[in-house]
Amino acid sequence: MKVRRLPLLVLLLGCCAAVSAIAGASAAAAERDADGDAAASVANRRMLICCGLPGDDRHREQMTAAIESLITTSQTVLGVPPERLTILAGDEVMQTALQPLHSATGICTRETLETALADAAETLKPSDAYWVLMIGHSHPYGMESQFNVSGRDINQSQFAQAAAAIGCREQVFWLTQPLSGFWIKPLARPGRIIMTATEADLEFTATEMPYALAAVLDGSADTESLHDIDGDGTLSLLDLYLATNIEVTARFRAIDRLQTEHAQLDDNGDGRGSEVQQPYLPVEPEEETTDAENVADEPEASAAAEDGPAESQTAANPPLIQSQYLDGFRSRYVLLQKPAS
Repeated sequence: MKVRRLPLLVLLLGCCAAVSAIAGASAAAAERDADGDAAASVANRRMLICCGLPGDDRHREQMTAAIESLITTSQTVLGVPPERLTILAGDEVMQTALQPLHSATGICTRETLETALADAAETLKPSDAYWVLMIGHSHPYGMESQFNVSGRDINQSQFAQAAAAIGCREQVFWLTQPLSGFWIKPLARPGRIIMTATEADLEFTATEMPYALAAVLDGSADTESLHDIDGDGTLSLLDLYLATNIEVTARFRAIDRLQTEHAQLDDNGDGRGSEVQQPYLPVEPEEETTDAENVADEPEASAAAEDGPAESQTAANPPLIQSQYLDGFRSRYVLLQKPAS
């Protein structure tokens, strides 16, 4: 039987195709492994701070003070120059208060919020970065979480639709309002980092997260500072998320109040948030005994209490998050600038 030989050109083409496939797979793997480095070295980082209706004078003062702080730290820590910062204030009183620090301050409505997101989608380059920070109040309406703004409110589905066309490599959505956990699923997509103040549950009371975040960034937090919390040798978005949540927890414990917000992070694109901060939170101190006999029977424990809290009060750091399939991995590679001491 006569054996047919393949032409040399066909063999060469087959070899080239195989090499190309292997190279393509290697490049894809390298891109996945280098996601963090690419995200950290973005050419331009833009930021949108949108604040909903304050509701009353006390919240207006708190929100205004937080945004004033964020105007400064967005430049010094987050690397956002003033011309790339957009602010939408909750009302005209807040707008007037913020304009001396940031003249291009508008009013947050559903229309201005959707316009800002559409503008970002149209003008951002693939190598750019875009952060969105939401501050304000929300209320439940059926299965919707309505963000309260002047005029028509906006829910999670409408917001996600407005943000759908944003396609730059680094996308950070930090939603600090109540009921924000409901916003993760519609917003989620590969490469997008979403952080919320609450889980997808009826956590609808006013949140501490926006004020804790501002305090951690400007160094005025009561308990926690911004530093390399996860111990990977860099200062990253994950460190900022962890520091903010440690500060939130400390604030609730300081007033002996049940914590009504449980932050979530989703950065693997599966639409399910995780409490990655849980292993980093300080161990809750045990209740002090009031039994005189127990105190007398445990002199060593009494002496230790006088010397200060035991080292076991502080939770040991868990292993580094090193899998791209786990929440917290991508956030490790969004690098921040070290705050001035």
